[in-house]
Amino acid sequence: MNNVFWRLSMLAMCSAALMAQSAGNRNEPTNRVSQSVKSLADESAAPDDTSDDAQPALLNILTVIGDNILGVPCLDCLLGITAPTLGLPVPVGKIVRGRNYQIDAYLIDNTYTGPCTFTFAVRDIHKAVIVSTSQTLKETAKTAILVSGGVTIPTNAVVGLGSVTTAAVCGTSTTRSSSPVFVACVENPPFCAY
Repeated sequence: MNNVFWRLSMLAMCSAALMAQSAGNRNEPTNRVSQSVKSLADESAAPDDTSDDAQPALLNILTVIGDNILGVPCLDCLLGITAPTLGLPVPVGKIVRGRNYQIDAYLIDNTYTGPCTFTFAVRDIHKAVIVSTSQTLKETAKTAILVSGGVTIPTNAVVGLGSVTTAAVCGTSTTRSSSPVFVACVENPPFCAY
């Protein structure tokens, strides 16, 4: 019995070490934009009595910034849940200069089919763009879209309350969402102010 327990323990430790090694450094810079798409056939974000013509082509629901985490963002990724789910990194209220983060946006495409240009941006207290990344992706009507992109906050970014935004330009339609975020120069208080 002890021999079996010992072997299972060793197997578990080796598996955990292998998974940790394969996860990579969450602070590695990655600037590529990726997306997950889920069909919403026969579903709508608008009330049932609203026609497709009365709906906005695209709804930009939310934008969050968080640490890079393996496996997120994801659509319908929680096992055993029958309702639609959305897996995101824990949104952070503070970002530190010199670190890498991922920005995620959740959108609903009601009626647009064609190329969309998604631009992620982090803005400082003066609303100036600190860092941004963008990419054009093909979208299809009646889908939920989860778009993700990586950014590295420059070491000379202005400290203070800023924002993280996503702009989606799809044909003649432009939609935006944003969240506040504090740009800091150190991880823990007291935060520098200059």
